Amino acid sequence: MTKKIIIAEPEEGLKFIDTHCHLPFPRPQKNDKLPPDELQYKQYLENGGVYLITSSIDNATLKLIQNFIKGKNKIGYTCGWAPQTVTYTPEKKYNEEWKKWIDFVINNSKNFLGIGEIGIDFHHAKTLEKRTKQVSELEKIFELTLDLDKPYILHVRNAAKNELDIENPNHKFNHYDGATKEILRILEEFNIKSSKVMWHCFSGPDEYGLSLSEQGYKLSVPSSAYGNKKWRRVTAKSSLDSLVTETDSYYQHPYLHGPLNVPLNVRYSIAAISYTHNISQAEVSTKTVHNALEFFNLDIET
Repeated sequence: MTKKIIIAEPEEGLKFIDTHCHLPFPRPQKNDKLPPDELQYKQYLENGGVYLITSSIDNATLKLIQNFIKGKNKIGYTCGWAPQTVTYTPEKKYNEEWKKWIDFVINNSKNFLGIGEIGIDFHHAKTLEKRTKQVSELEKIFELTLDLDKPYILHVRNAAKNELDIENPNHKFNHYDGATKEILRILEEFNIKSSKVMWHCFSGPDEYGLSLSEQGYKLSVPSSAYGNKKWRRVTAKSSLDSLVTETDSYYQHPYLHGPLNVPLNVRYSIAAISYTHNISQAEVSTKTVHNALEFFNLDIET
């Protein structure tokens, strides 16, 4: 009989930073059990939140965030053009939306903390044509934003075994780490320093948890790592110097499925890292807060 793994609950009194959430974000139309956005923000700061970093994925979510953060302290945002946005934006609207987004990024870089989430997602792009478009659009983003000297927040998802492109079985994107390898190729092509890159909600493959850490990349551990051993396993060998914490809320709940997560649950990321690295939650808290402040170049007293 397999022994049930018991991970300690998050401790009280710790400081933390959610480096990647989506607050606010379009609410689910059915069974919305989330607290109001304002309450999520308030509870996060009242219980140890040092700073909150929220991420847009397109122009619509960017507008939501800009309106939400007005007059608020200890909150900033990253400006993203997610791979899902590349795949699912209607073709007739794509060029117009893209131009609007890249114009904002280039002309308003002082207003946001980083560029992302951007990246490659071969779960949401199952054909060679769609995967190639995600790659080419990502290359355009790097080409046009290099001079801004902003950190990049990556969304990288490899194709599962049942998501291979059957019509192009021998294509490199079909490999188990096809998205990861393609991202690394692009980063090298544009000579992007590893210290300027965060792999948000890092999901492996396992061997990259060590190799990316050793290369100086930041790997973000989601709150779902608390309840899912796969999320814990992929960063178990990563240096603590390379780790930051996130919720990716409204998703990636510590142990439930669906749009139920809130930024305060980033404490569960701390508990998960404490377990995998066999160190105190206090040490994880101190180090991951430091890592996040350094990565985003934030001058915040903790």
